Amino acid sequence: MMPTTGASVVLADPAFVEELQQAAIESNKTLERAQKYARKCLKEIEATPRDSWLRPAAKMARFIYTRSYEAKLDINLDAVEELRELSRDHLVLFLWSHKSHMDSFVFLLSLYENNFRPMPLIFAGINMNFLGFGALARRVGTIFLRRTFHEDPIYKLVFRRYIDFLIRNRMPLSWSIEGTRSRTGKLSPPKLGILNWVVESCHREQMKDVLLVPVSIAFDRIAEIDDYVAIQTGQPKRKESLRWFLDYIFGMRAPYGKVYVRYGRPIVLGEATSLSQGMLEGEASPERAEVTRMAFEVCTRIEQITPIKSTDVLSMVLLGANQRALTSAEINLQAAEIVGLVRQRKLPAAFGFHLDNEEQVRAATLALEGAGLVKCFDKASVPVYYIPQGQKLAAAYYRNTITHYFLQAALAEIGLAMCALDIEMPNAQSLKTNVMALRDMYKFEFFYKPTEEFWQEVMHEIEERYPQWDSGEHSIQKLLREKPPRFGHAILRSITEAYLIIAVTLLELDATPVDNKKKFTKQLLAQGQQMLLRRTIGCESSVSQDLFTNGLRLAEHLQLFTGHSNDLLSRREDFAEQVVTALSAINLLQRSYDAGWFSKLSAGKVSNLLGP
Repeated sequence: MMPTTGASVVLADPAFVEELQQAAIESNKTLERAQKYARKCLKEIEATPRDSWLRPAAKMARFIYTRSYEAKLDINLDAVEELRELSRDHLVLFLWSHKSHMDSFVFLLSLYENNFRPMPLIFAGINMNFLGFGALARRVGTIFLRRTFHEDPIYKLVFRRYIDFLIRNRMPLSWSIEGTRSRTGKLSPPKLGILNWVVESCHREQMKDVLLVPVSIAFDRIAEIDDYVAIQTGQPKRKESLRWFLDYIFGMRAPYGKVYVRYGRPIVLGEATSLSQGMLEGEASPERAEVTRMAFEVCTRIEQITPIKSTDVLSMVLLGANQRALTSAEINLQAAEIVGLVRQRKLPAAFGFHLDNEEQVRAATLALEGAGLVKCFDKASVPVYYIPQGQKLAAAYYRNTITHYFLQAALAEIGLAMCALDIEMPNAQSLKTNVMALRDMYKFEFFYKPTEEFWQEVMHEIEERYPQWDSGEHSIQKLLREKPPRFGHAILRSITEAYLIIAVTLLELDATPVDNKKKFTKQLLAQGQQMLLRRTIGCESSVSQDLFTNGLRLAEHLQLFTGHSNDLLSRREDFAEQVVTALSAINLLQRSYDAGWFSKLSAGKVSNLLGP
């Protein structure tokens, strides 16, 4: 599989010893103590893979995930075959999305059972190196890495030299591009740390023909969803340990459906890519531009291959109803429009994605009811379905896994609604101004295409859905009722309300600086609960620690935490006004949605009685 490293291989290099002397001085250690500590660091980091451990580890991995998931992994095998061929002449780096503790198990199993060799080594956080698991993980190729080591020059030196050794020996590597599990369902901003180390090593070792492979790992349902909801509401994350691991494994009893592993089109290291704009915009220094571009390209390609599932679409429809219960006919009519777009645009759909008629919709809704995600009220003449209190964050998780496919349509609808609220006659320029302002406000939430390409896609969405929007013959509000919006209110309400919570909390501080973000986040959770109770906001999933994280990054980018008192208060007021404007447009979309769908469906008789 790979040569045994041993401390002597990395540490005996004369160049390493020379660098270690300098690191020892920086660490206030003697050379002897520095050498002892370096050996300890390498022992902590290094993988010790053995071919003889692969088969039993594969059996264990299969035992773990099949407790709740179907045995057969859904893999695009043609891509695995192509990668197997490419790996003969290329160093392959796998970067995968991180949704569950199951990810590393199913990722490695998808390669092992399809004869990809050598198996990639996998980076993992040191928190997973607990008794009973760490030793096994090392023997199947896990490299354990401290979460932070910026102020430890000896550890940094050992890690850099170890990475050089692996690159020199052309060992395939793998890690989560997000760095941690996404607790919102949406792809998190890429962590650039490991990618920086590996790319720099490839340059030092003059390693050419390096491929970065995007990998999407998706699940019909997530085993840890209850934990994710708890953490988002401010409860502490449970510490990993042997007891935790056993509880996790044997706690998996309910059927959670299928697991999907999708390998995307590889990116050649150094290949020119158009820099996606969004989450990390303005944060990358010039020397890191190459890594930033590649990280965004990896994330974009992961999104492009993530399969759309029935649960995702139904969650989007039911959350879009904003606490209104829907009949199966209503769900079917709305889901049908989304399914139509999926088919028309040839978006990737999961195996078993069947929402083509009311019977299939009813069956999928009943499955969600069995999982506790949806409730049914059936004491009246027609059963209605809704997402109960306490399950909105869980439902939002599934919706968020596919929002990127409909983001341009969502922004187009909100931008159009902003035009409707403006007293000026709407035109292409005012629409573009609105949409670009929205894109800038949500810059840390999504990955965007270059500006002109993005704008063309937005205009396509507008012209396709509302071709007469700027003709002056019909008001935009009337157009929105005639063709109810589908995505703006359903996708972006929770994020916008989370931003409103931040804006209100900052305004209540007047011009007082924010020095402690952790303490401020606790204030946000409390403020959000109060605003829910007062109905200032209406979306339970808006009160989310993870949504606040990106909102706080935006607030920091806008310099809303510190500064001269007058300027600080002015900036906070401007931010609040921007958020309120977006939320007002979303509320208009919601009213248009309610009026439009209500008149379309079986409630027509009631609608006639109530009047226009």
